[in-house]
Amino acid sequence: MPAQPNSTAILSIKSSSAKNSLTVSPAASITLSQSYSTMLPVRVGERVYVIAYSKEIAAGDVYLFTPGDDWLRPSGTQMTVGTGKDILNTFTLGNNPYLCTYTAQDGVFTTYGVRDDLSLSMPYAFYRSHELAISKGFSTVKFFTQLGQVVFLGYNKSNGYVATYTASITPVSSSSGALPLVMLPIWSHPWAPGWVRFAFFQFGGENFFLKTNIGNPKNINVNIDHLMDVITAGTAEVGTQLNLAKAADLTHVEPFMLDGDPYFAAYLSGTGELTLYRFHSDCQGWTSVASYNAPAGASIMTPVSVSDSEAVLVFS
Repeated sequence: MPAQPNSTAILSIKSSSAKNSLTVSPAASITLSQSYSTMLPVRVGERVYVIAYSKEIAAGDVYLFTPGDDWLRPSGTQMTVGTGKDILNTFTLGNNPYLCTYTAQDGVFTTYGVRDDLSLSMPYAFYRSHELAISKGFSTVKFFTQLGQVVFLGYNKSNGYVATYTASITPVSSSSGALPLVMLPIWSHPWAPGWVRFAFFQFGGENFFLKTNIGNPKNINVNIDHLMDVITAGTAEVGTQLNLAKAADLTHVEPFMLDGDPYFAAYLSGTGELTLYRFHSDCQGWTSVASYNAPAGASIMTPVSVSDSEAVLVFS
């Protein structure tokens, strides 16, 4: 069944002259041709696009992101990746953009190179059926850059299993037209089940991430972890039992950068309440820097960086 049209609100976030403050203002309201399960940005050359995907439809729509103009302009291009993909990510490797899809049932990562004309390369498939780093069942998959390497982390909310992998360029392709790409297992570990809403951010080039454990409703735990410099060493907890307002009820937590500082946006779908926070440099908490009554009922919240002085959140 075709998805129904959906209204998307675009919010502009800018620095403020007041200390510990950002300004949030509505930038646009756009009706898209259908609803989506994922919207994520990808930079191709000098342009930023938003890939919009619905699990029920094999081809994702691609929009040109044009701040101050049409904001989301149909590119006339679709990216066919198949139905039923649980998670989509984009990353950059060797100056080239990539799109990676993931299905939890079979644990397969399928990665495509994104060409300048927005067409996709032949796919590269990766999965692990045995230790080290079994790849099935992840509820969270996040890509990041660690000391010049592309690394991705997968976590299974049901059983607490976590693993990391690397993506690298090979000297030559395995066959004509194939991507010169290899993904390798690096580390795996048992965590507690129940972690959700992972938000990755950086201080001084070091990777950290915020996450919330909702496994025990009577003891909601909000943590900040550090990705170790030696990626085979995994992660280390640097802050725990942190105080995040309405942590049990938040539906979206997304990080963004503004003027070189890491922030995150916390959103309650039921009410539309949006709060922006700036991370403390000791990773022991954060400061609220803005609040805004955003549209309620959003199923997606996607930060899109448009310059050094502006970030935009897209609700769909």
